[in-house]
Amino acid sequence: MINRKKYLGLWIIKLQKMDKESKLLLIDDIFTPSSPIENIELFSGREGQINAIKEAIREKGQHAIMHGLRGAGKTSLANMTLFLFKNLMSLKITCNREDTFNSVWERALRKIRFVQTDKTVGFISTDKTDVFPIEVPGKDMISPTEIEQILINIPGNMLFVFDEFDMIKSKKVKSQMADMIKLVSDNLPHVTILIVGIAESIDELIGEHPSIERCMKQIELPLMSDDEAKDMILKNLAYLKMRIDEHVLLKIIDMASGFPNYLHLLCKYAAKAALRDNTEQISLKHFDEAVLKSIENSDYTIKKTYSKAVKSSKRQGRFADVLLACALSDANGNNSFNADDVLEKYNQITGVFHKKESIHYHLGMLCKKERSEILIRSKKNNTTHYKFSKPLIKAFVKLKKHEEKIK
Repeated sequence: MINRKKYLGLWIIKLQKMDKESKLLLIDDIFTPSSPIENIELFSGREGQINAIKEAIREKGQHAIMHGLRGAGKTSLANMTLFLFKNLMSLKITCNREDTFNSVWERALRKIRFVQTDKTVGFISTDKTDVFPIEVPGKDMISPTEIEQILINIPGNMLFVFDEFDMIKSKKVKSQMADMIKLVSDNLPHVTILIVGIAESIDELIGEHPSIERCMKQIELPLMSDDEAKDMILKNLAYLKMRIDEHVLLKIIDMASGFPNYLHLLCKYAAKAALRDNTEQISLKHFDEAVLKSIENSDYTIKKTYSKAVKSSKRQGRFADVLLACALSDANGNNSFNADDVLEKYNQITGVFHKKESIHYHLGMLCKKERSEILIRSKKNNTTHYKFSKPLIKAFVKLKKHEEKIK
């Protein structure tokens, strides 16, 4: 039986002989659609973003903000900062709605640990290692200056990663954090701050603060590219000593639409279906089973939103096809498309020529509450654009369309 300890070296697993039950158990550790990746051996891609973070760390006074769509894999990459950078104390703090400037920094400071090694006296000299925290003032409010005085006395480089910063809505807290970044940039060259959250720009995450623009590196985390997705799938299947048909691999990549959790969902259930068929080769049959299981195990709000959008009516099929056209129109993964793009895809899907008026009606209805506001409408450069209110719906729409084919 395989030792499933989370940080077990997976290269060792490759050398072991695994039975069917061992593999079925290990699949749940390797493909984790419901939680971010915590094991560096299971992390793939994102080299551009990792290099950008490295540059921010190396440059004195430089800090960074990493932003992207929900489900793009920001927390997984934030977790990897704990392992990727040598000679650096990396600390990750997950923000929440109730957080204040004081609460996030108090948690950050309490995570700092010193390691002290002393020689013990005796016939055989041995090293004694002690780990202890720093002293944090026990008060309701810690000022930026007090935080500076604590950090200035800590040797070595440090990286503070504030994940899910979009959860903080208070303008006051955002302004205080901006002031803290400016202070650290000016006075603490050995400290780097990385802000991570859902947003389309720096201003959405931390507000408009011209004083920190020069010291903030903006890092966008897009959805996974096809190459990144392929590398992740093949690498993880190798740990299970499993293979996949090339056309099935491409189907999984297309269906997941760059979202890591859907890649994990589809791979998890496809691998399990193959093993239950007593084979290590994932085929189209196993992919079809994985689609059904992935729909069943998708987020409840995604399923509810989609169901309401295509609710029973004489136009039900049309709304489902329009949503598929929207998903196919978002070819660049930026969650934005216009009516002309959708109309072209809609005509291809239905095999019938439709006028613009028809597509405008459906798009308009899908922006309304009665259709769960599954789309959001906006104007840019005098052109109306649409996007999914929940980006993950893009992948779910494709799954539902495939479900129609196999049922």
